[in-house]
Amino acid sequence: MKKILLTGLILMSLTSVTSAHIIDEGNAKEFASSPKPIQPFNYKKATQPNTKKGLTRHIVLFDLKDNISKAHKDEIINRFLALRDTKFNGRPYIHNIEVGTRNISREGVGKGYDLAFIVTFLSRGDLNFYVGKPAIDDPKFYDQNHENFKNFVGPFLKVGKNPDGSDNPGVIVFDYQVLNGKDSRSNNSNSAITFPSY
Repeated sequence: MKKILLTGLILMSLTSVTSAHIIDEGNAKEFASSPKPIQPFNYKKATQPNTKKGLTRHIVLFDLKDNISKAHKDEIINRFLALRDTKFNGRPYIHNIEVGTRNISREGVGKGYDLAFIVTFLSRGDLNFYVGKPAIDDPKFYDQNHENFKNFVGPFLKVGKNPDGSDNPGVIVFDYQVLNGKDSRSNNSNSAITFPSY
């Protein structure tokens, strides 16, 4: 039940973020997001499991093409869930993957997204290894299975245009580290929140 509530709260908190899916000149800055690559000399350190330990979430929403078949949608889900079996240096590095296959929100701000995934890691190092390109270019330091998945799912995503004319694929990603490294229902409700340094 806690996972269901947490998932609902996270997705509800993203309603303001998903409004960026509306393309107009007024929100052009939303589309100015650019990759934040890690410098090659930092690849090894940035992908270590002890780099910035703490619960780390990677939320992905997909806006699929209208004519996608149920079989293709099921294959997308199954391939994504299979990523949890990937190992880095002989150990599983993905703590958990959750999937939502139907937006049940009654708020009317779903913006057409069809699938939601929440991937949980135990450190930002594990997240960095997972993300790979465009943050890391050396295949020794990223999950090739995830890279293969990104190449597989791309043709199934809707593609719009940004105000600058660049492609706007039907995907939104939001990564964060849980404040205090715990969920909000931890046993010590009076504990102070420690904000991460940036």
